[in-house]
Amino acid sequence: MSSDQAVHCVVVTPEKTELDVQCDALKLPMYDGELGILPGRAPMVGRLGYGLMKLKSSSGEQTWFVDGGFVQVTRDGVYVLTNRLLKPEQIDRQGAEEELRKATELVATSPEARAVKERALAQARGKLRISS
Repeated sequence: MSSDQAVHCVVVTPEKTELDVQCDALKLPMYDGELGILPGRAPMVGRLGYGLMKLKSSSGEQTWFVDGGFVQVTRDGVYVLTNRLLKPEQIDRQGAEEELRKATELVATSPEARAVKERALAQARGKLRISS
């Protein structure tokens, strides 16, 4: 990607390619913060968190909920592999609050159970952040 080009963004879930678009910039939720990507970004691979992905282009801004996964930035584009990609209006706030309540009540007595609980908490909190 040279600095005068748009960013080619491809988002894939286990079911299908959800997005294949050009944008001027995008922001992704990472497991440890946010990542902004502009044309010419250095190649990298990273672990996604649960939260809002924003794509900016001349036609405006588009947003989605990204359900974890991985991102790879190459010279040719940005490739997002995620479990689910949802528009914010597809997220039910009451459902997300219930998911958070259930995740909070999970008993974590082993490393595996702690990982399940932490993932459920992160997913529910990510949904709540963008459902307002």
